[in-house]
Amino acid sequence: SPLKMLFRSRTNMQWHLEHDGHRNLFIRGMATLGNAILTGCVLGHGIDIPHQSLFLICQLASATTLFIQWRTGRPFMFVCRGCSSFLMAVSSGHLVVCGRRWPSDECDDAAWTDTRLVFRILHIVAALRMVLNGTSLFLQYRYPHRMFASHGNEQLFYRGCIQATGMPINIIRGILKISILTGTEYEFLTPEVAVDFVRAFVTIPISSASLFNQWWNTKIGSTGHPTSDAHERLYDPKIDCPNERVQVSIVEAHGLRKADLLSDSNPFCVCEVLGKPESTWQTARKQNAHDPVWNEMQELVSYRKHDSLVFSVYDHDDQFCCISESKDDFLGKATLKSDQFHPDGFDGVLQLANARKHQQATIKVAVQVLDSLVTTKPSVQTKPIQPMPDTEFNDTEFKTVIDADSLPQAKDDLDKFWFKIEPTLMV
Repeated sequence: SPLKMLFRSRTNMQWHLEHDGHRNLFIRGMATLGNAILTGCVLGHGIDIPHQSLFLICQLASATTLFIQWRTGRPFMFVCRGCSSFLMAVSSGHLVVCGRRWPSDECDDAAWTDTRLVFRILHIVAALRMVLNGTSLFLQYRYPHRMFASHGNEQLFYRGCIQATGMPINIIRGILKISILTGTEYEFLTPEVAVDFVRAFVTIPISSASLFNQWWNTKIGSTGHPTSDAHERLYDPKIDCPNERVQVSIVEAHGLRKADLLSDSNPFCVCEVLGKPESTWQTARKQNAHDPVWNEMQELVSYRKHDSLVFSVYDHDDQFCCISESKDDFLGKATLKSDQFHPDGFDGVLQLANARKHQQATIKVAVQVLDSLVTTKPSVQTKPIQPMPDTEFNDTEFKTVIDADSLPQAKDDLDKFWFKIEPTLMV
């Protein structure tokens, strides 16, 4: 209905927040975005354009991947952020060797022999910090199951320490810019010094504390998002999670609430493997029904053992006037865990959560693990052949008895005998 399209209900908001990733990803995304804004301020004053431009791009890319991972839980975002860290390390390495020059310009080697030497050393430490940060991100992607001290992934703890090293680096850098270079030809502008202290006391501590907090509040099998949980199970050698063929039947639902003011609901059901959006499929819409009957069946895609199934029911809203996109109303959802249908399947009724206060809405589904139907023929039990005892045989123990009456006795009988067996020999 028009009102439902214009305003999102509180129930819908709660459901959407349930599927977001760990809140610390969002916090670090905001902190990284703050770093990008600070870098933009430096660029706005025309300071070190060759390197700060690349820093700004990498920081914006890292902030974007953090927001995407917070929203979707995609583990590949670790790789994207790792690449950004390595690019920043390369830029810092060029800053160490050539100073604030473009790659096509001649390097400034004089800084190794004057008061700027200490800043070159700080750039080396900053480049090493970026290398370690990128390496940690790649390791967390590859070894998501490796935990530390009964808490979250070990790389969260290590990366928290790596991020924390940025605080003394920026503090020392800011102090030296004021104490050593003030009054010289290399004196830095005030905004650049201010940016160093803001990073040291605001954005970097937030990022580091967020990593420690996420490490402390997560554990094996509970990383903060179903997609990352599935990624952890996939790489954990202690967990056997092979691909399986699972067939799902969505039968019916009962007690759905009326989502529209002027008409009944047009419900449909969406089924997916928790944390794997590519497995999503949905039933047909049933017009004006509070107790819809679908009776639809489909085999799931990308299912692995230990994955859970989610059944979400929506009310379809058609387009209204100039509104180009309709907003389907959320009516409830139910989760079926792997151990509830392994190995014998499931056929029953599930309670729909978040349906509405005092609303008893249910959905009936049937799930069957097709691989479990493949049975092997029972093996035939045969008795072992008993070896014959060693016995000495002599010629007198074997005799052949021939019945003489069956042999031809006369010449005529002999001719008849050969006449009978000759066709057989020819065949």
